[in-house]
Amino acid sequence: MELQRPSAHLLLIFFLSQLLFACAQHPSDELIHQYKQPSYTIKPGVESENQFKVNQITQYQPGKNGIAVLSDGISAFAARIALIEEAQLSIDAQYYMIKEDMTGAIFLGNLIGAADRGVRVRLLIDDINTSNYDDVLKAMALHDNIEVRVFNPFYDRTFRATNMVGDFERLNNRMHNKSLTIDGLITVVGGRNIGDEYFSAKDDLEFSDIDAIALGPIVDEVNQAFDLYWNNIRSYPIESLNTKQIDIQAQYRRLEQQIFKNSVKSFVVAHLRYAKLIEDKTFRDYLYWCDGRLLVDHPNKDGDFASDVSTNLASVLEQSEQSILLSSPYFVPGEEGTSGLIELAHKGIDVSVITNSLAATDVAAVHSGYKKYRKRLVEGNVFLYEVKPDAKQKQRLAFFGKGASRASLHSKVFVIDEEKLFIGSFNWDPRSINLNTEMGLLLTCPNLAYLVFNAVHDELPFKSYLLELDDKQQLEWVETFREQDEIRYDSEPKASGWRKFQAWIVGLLPIEDQL
Repeated sequence: MELQRPSAHLLLIFFLSQLLFACAQHPSDELIHQYKQPSYTIKPGVESENQFKVNQITQYQPGKNGIAVLSDGISAFAARIALIEEAQLSIDAQYYMIKEDMTGAIFLGNLIGAADRGVRVRLLIDDINTSNYDDVLKAMALHDNIEVRVFNPFYDRTFRATNMVGDFERLNNRMHNKSLTIDGLITVVGGRNIGDEYFSAKDDLEFSDIDAIALGPIVDEVNQAFDLYWNNIRSYPIESLNTKQIDIQAQYRRLEQQIFKNSVKSFVVAHLRYAKLIEDKTFRDYLYWCDGRLLVDHPNKDGDFASDVSTNLASVLEQSEQSILLSSPYFVPGEEGTSGLIELAHKGIDVSVITNSLAATDVAAVHSGYKKYRKRLVEGNVFLYEVKPDAKQKQRLAFFGKGASRASLHSKVFVIDEEKLFIGSFNWDPRSINLNTEMGLLLTCPNLAYLVFNAVHDELPFKSYLLELDDKQQLEWVETFREQDEIRYDSEPKASGWRKFQAWIVGLLPIEDQL
């Protein structure tokens, strides 16, 4: 036992030294100023080919926004790549996460391809998941036409865990925004990060999600928001963080190897379809014409800059008159949110909430924060649906996913009175409200809102469990089938004992404000 003491002391000294080191490693001002110069959206002139295409599409709907919904994963990815290939002047990409997998490599590879043909590329990424791609991002930034900035970074690129321990309050705030804009004219905003599970490219898991392609006045708001984040003090050039010498070609080969070791046949077919749509200008036939605006949090969101997204969504919900359909994969309403939804239901408003079941969620800890509010919501006449882990569908608007062995809800959607629609990154939980920055499109668009509302409700009874109270006033989960009798469960259906234990043990901890 005595022999173990020196090693324990050494480990403690090492940990404390790393903790102090992590706290001290702010990038030098010289490096930051060297690589960070203010820049802003490039707007094309009237002679621009893409400006001409957009004008042709929007000329009969002045002042309106053209919106196309992307619910199918493969199409959502193909549309992004087709837009990147159409860019002539600029690409602005802002994401919470770009994963080291096939779709992540294809996405980054296409950004490099656009830069090779002279397009200015600005990539802003949150630092929560960049460790595997740190050198790739540095290699990209060395391209003459690419700038890469990292939002709220870990200063020590090697010992990230010690960063979190030593600088938790700052690093606990993350940029959850997601947008891709080409030439300042067309944007994609929604809930998807860049990764295989978001685009139906992973066999064992699919996140069912929804994005919107938008063109019209709302794109200018997205441009302004991107510029605000891009030039913010929390956005650091990757060169000021990763100071290593990088073999650029070796990093590019990493992307190529990641792409070619996977099958991309289904993606290629969808990509050709979207490329043809944009080129032939038949894109107009897929658009809904809406009034709307961008909701976006300030990059310095804190007590001085409250959440623009949650504040405005709460106001819209309070003004509802008939129905609310709320989809949030991570749903922790808290006391105030629970009381608010029950109050709306008591006014006669049809309130439906869709979230993940314990078996479907990818974050059991969040489920532990949600489950304590379920019974009160059901008692308060709120319709509560939990998505099944095997929920899939083949319809055109595939809200519940299509292909993987396990599905998990990831759509962040609000439909109010079948007239207003929110599509974005916002989860109804304390993290989205207080800690992370969020964004999304708030649209007044009855035709599109009706489409989404009905596409969801048509499948909802068969793709989710409805929570009810049994004769003893205890929760039960009702599973409905098309061709057989319903089944009722008295505990979390299809969730393993280990999952139930995880949710239970985390539920004992006082961490709801972090969920």
